[in-house]
Amino acid sequence: MAVYEIGTYIHDMRVERGYSQEELCFGICSAGNLSKIENGIRTPNRKTVEAFTQRLGCRDVFLQYSSREEMQQAELCSQIVQKITNYEYEGLEELVDRFEHTIAKEDILNSQYCRFTRIMLKQREEENWALGIQELEETLRMTKPDGIGIREVLKGLLTYNEIMILIHIARNYRKLGKRDEAAEILQGLKVYMDTHIMDRAEKAQKYLLVLFQLSRLSMDKKQYEETVDLCNQGIAISKENSRFCLFPRFFINKGLALLELKEEEQAKEALQRGYCAFYALGNEKQCEQLKKFLKEKWEIL
Repeated sequence: MAVYEIGTYIHDMRVERGYSQEELCFGICSAGNLSKIENGIRTPNRKTVEAFTQRLGCRDVFLQYSSREEMQQAELCSQIVQKITNYEYEGLEELVDRFEHTIAKEDILNSQYCRFTRIMLKQREEENWALGIQELEETLRMTKPDGIGIREVLKGLLTYNEIMILIHIARNYRKLGKRDEAAEILQGLKVYMDTHIMDRAEKAQKYLLVLFQLSRLSMDKKQYEETVDLCNQGIAISKENSRFCLFPRFFINKGLALLELKEEEQAKEALQRGYCAFYALGNEKQCEQLKKFLKEKWEIL
């Protein structure tokens, strides 16, 4: 694999997946530029390679190809992703500032991720869900141009940036009470990940986010049995892939749904497991909130 030319690799994976050049490069570069990359005439930067391999559903195997600047940029991006994934916002803004200073003017893909992260930080302060949707859609259009609706976006190939943006657009719709719009996006993403080849680690992370938002949505709709089923899927995938950020939250959602279904013993067990998971992860704030609820409800903990 070390001697596999980048352009040849992208070409072979694209042909194997059955995608046209236009499908793969849409919003990233022109088909002409992709053709030059595949034929070894043009060398893409690291972020472009990442975007192609993400849409192709395979790992980026060209770390040795990166420049020192690109590796430093990738390290900053990795730290930002880790903080967002773990809901750790302390120091995040400083990391984003440092990351933004490394981005070249023509670097659409890194600019898109930086802009998305700033919207997440802003929403923590303002919680303006309607404005958030507008800003997220503008960010999505950096690689999915004007005139392309959400349904059409979901029919195309997606990078991990685009998937994350779509998940948060759906979350904002749910916060506004626009459940049909949220469900359309989340179900569309679930179908996409069920039917397209993706890197396993990335799929697990994004799939869990989709399942979690769907479980919240089904709770809103009072579809409690569906909530339990979605949470059970999330718990199983979390364990299979050693992804535990949302693990306790699935137990909490499951427990609350079981309470509504009058399954008190099962609900108590799920909520206690959620407490133990939060405790193991060191989330003291969630532990205290859950401890208070369990004590009031059953005089336990």
